[in-house]
Amino acid sequence: MRIHIGSRLLVFESDEELGIASTAVLGGGLCRGRCIVSLKVPSGYAGDDPAADIPAAAVAEGWRPDVGLMTAVDPDRARLAAASAGGVTAVAAVTAEVSRPWAAGSSSGPHPLAGTINTVVLLDRALAPAAALNVIATVTEAKVLGLFEARIRTPDGQSASDTATDAVVVAWPAAGVPLPYGGPATPCGWAAAAATRQALREALCG
Repeated sequence: MRIHIGSRLLVFESDEELGIASTAVLGGGLCRGRCIVSLKVPSGYAGDDPAADIPAAAVAEGWRPDVGLMTAVDPDRARLAAASAGGVTAVAAVTAEVSRPWAAGSSSGPHPLAGTINTVVLLDRALAPAAALNVIATVTEAKVLGLFEARIRTPDGQSASDTATDAVVVAWPAAGVPLPYGGPATPCGWAAAAATRQALREALCG
C-alpha cells in the first residue's frame, strides 16, 4: 500500500486488490478496488453530485478511484498512526475539521451544516464482510472516545460525537483467510481502534 499526498488529493494505492467497506460518498458499502482518494474541496463546497466530482478531479491527476471522500482539510494535514495486536497491524489516516462539532441524536434535530472527520484504516489481514462492518463500528467508537478525550463540545454544550458529514473507510487484502470478527476486543478491532485514536489525537492538535 502506498500513500500519496498532493495539493488536492490524498491517495491510498495498492498493487493488489483490496476488500473495502465504507460510508464514503463515492463507492460506499462493500466493494473491491485498488485506489481510495480523499479530495480537498473549498469549505463552502455545495456541489450537487460529489460522487461525480471526486472521480473527475482524481482522473485529472491520473488516478481512478474506487472509493472517494471529501474534506476541507489540506491533504498534508492528514495524520497517520499504526498499531498491532495478535498478528494484525492497522494503519489509520485521519483528517479532522471540527469547527462544527455535532452530537449524534441531539435534541436540536438534524444538522444541515458540514464539518468532516474522515478516517481511513488499512489492515494487513483479510476480513469477512460482517467483520469489516464491525471494524467500521469499532473505529467509530474510537473516534467518539477521541473527541471526548479532547473535550470537543457542540455549540450548545453537549459532548461531541462527530461532525455532520464524517466518513469511515476500512480496507484489507482481498486474498487470504478472512478474520471472522472485528469488535473492539479482537486483535484487528483493537489495532484499528488504537491507531484511529492516536491519529485523531494528532489531527485535532493540528
